[in-house]
Amino acid sequence: MDYQYLLSINVFLVFVIVTFAQPSVNVYPCQYGDYGINFSNTTHLSNFRLVDNSTVASEQTFASVCYDEEYLNIQTTNFDDNIYSPFTDCNDDLYKADAFEVFLAYGSNQPEFYLEIELSPMGVLFVSKIYNPGDACSTISGTLIDCGQSGIIYNATVYDQFNTWVGTLRIPLELIYQTSSSSSSEGSSQPLTPSTLRFNMFRIDVPLNSPMQFACWNPTDANPPCFHIPSAFGYMNFQ
Repeated sequence: MDYQYLLSINVFLVFVIVTFAQPSVNVYPCQYGDYGINFSNTTHLSNFRLVDNSTVASEQTFASVCYDEEYLNIQTTNFDDNIYSPFTDCNDDLYKADAFEVFLAYGSNQPEFYLEIELSPMGVLFVSKIYNPGDACSTISGTLIDCGQSGIIYNATVYDQFNTWVGTLRIPLELIYQTSSSSSSEGSSQPLTPSTLRFNMFRIDVPLNSPMQFACWNPTDANPPCFHIPSAFGYMNFQ
């Protein structure tokens, strides 16, 4: 029996399983109505779970996603009985209070470089280019990007009567492209639309009379909590 051959087959199978184990979603061009993007007719992501995958988050997040020639567009509806964020300035430590986060990388490979975006219920933005060669929170370093220079169009609105806040992000595809490599990629341009992005979405929540919760669209299975695990990024396929 050729044990070397069997070993190579096993290695290949492990590679296939790891490569395709993460969830995949299809996103489509945005449709527009009288008031802008019709987010009701887009790809919807929900059922966020705690970061360690132990259970569903007690206060859920619903994200709607579509794209156009320039932007990846995300609207996030966040149920929250204790909406709280004291931060007011670009690139403040938004992760220390209520926030929605999305990590994005160009292409289908597991990224070492990716874009981190955070949005608070008060409409404050955090933007950073992340380098993470070790697939762990202990190996990350970040380069902050000025919110005004990022090209991201963003807003957030609190609806206290419904215990909800809604955020909108219009993220330039060019920004995702430029932050997905070791260089700045200045002067180069991405295809009009990518075929695939790697991504994950997150929610930090401070429920009333409960400990802070860290939730993920695709849980990283990390304990203590860690969002920065690119091997857990799903696939976003542009149709």
